[in-house]
Amino acid sequence: MRDSDYQRRSVLVTGANSGLGFEAARQLAELGYGSVVLACRTQEKADLARAELVEATGVDPFSTLEVDVAEIQSSRAAAAELISRGVGFDSVLLNAGMVPNTLERTSDGIEMCFAASLVGHHIITTALLEAGLIDDGGAVVLVGSEAANDDLPKAMGMSVYDFVRGEPSDFGPTPEEAMEHFARAENGPEYDGNRQYSTTKAFSAWWSAAMARRHAGGVSFYTVSPGANMGTNAARHATGAFKLMIGFMRRFGKLLGMDQPIELGAGRYIDVLHGDNGPFQNGGTYTSQPKKMTGPLVASTAPHLLVVERQDTALAVLDKLTHQHSETS
Repeated sequence: MRDSDYQRRSVLVTGANSGLGFEAARQLAELGYGSVVLACRTQEKADLARAELVEATGVDPFSTLEVDVAEIQSSRAAAAELISRGVGFDSVLLNAGMVPNTLERTSDGIEMCFAASLVGHHIITTALLEAGLIDDGGAVVLVGSEAANDDLPKAMGMSVYDFVRGEPSDFGPTPEEAMEHFARAENGPEYDGNRQYSTTKAFSAWWSAAMARRHAGGVSFYTVSPGANMGTNAARHATGAFKLMIGFMRRFGKLLGMDQPIELGAGRYIDVLHGDNGPFQNGGTYTSQPKKMTGPLVASTAPHLLVVERQDTALAVLDKLTHQHSETS
């Protein structure tokens, strides 16, 4: 049901043309948001998503933004476009991402899963903050995953790399070197898309915590897992044991508590954006309960996600990779 209280609110949603991003945009429009910006990899995808959302909701608060959030140049151009429009946001939902298969790098030499999850999101968020276009009291939600907790079934093959939990060796002798090499998928073990994904999601948790400290004030940052939503196509590139696990979960997941309707997954984002079913602490990461993939959101207490030094190092590495020169860094 549309609510007039939301008419003055605006939101940016990345990866809005399918899956959880599309569903979140639909729910926000039906709540009554006055402006929903659909950020998609191509203009064609954005236009199609807008048409489908208008048909589905019967309203049109939508505008579009073309951006490939895996690419630095595209993300900078999109940030500049948003700034030129001069319209502020109450909420930013950084939903775009992927589960990788084989190793692929962007034109900037950054591994694709890491780039799609973090590179453009960091660039766009930083630019909007520096331009004063995320309103005080606003919230930034970055998509996370239970995989970052490092407690999923071993059969899924989604353990994090050593620099996440302790002393680094897999990618380099120091946390900073290991993180940068990991982000480029170089100087490390043979590429493993499932471990790349889970470790990238640890970065996502670190990012929100570090950004909350860097930009202390009126804007809040959260990493939120939508849980297991087998109805999306995020795992279309999955392979090996994880692909078999996905197939099993699509068939039997709901019976075993390992799958949920996409409406609930997107609803998790919106609960945190609005502070519903909370409380939610600025800088926190929210997932299913330990060793679960569905159910109520709880604050992650995985010790490796709470190490301040790791959080700050991860943010510094993202600054370096994206060539950010923020006055607040």
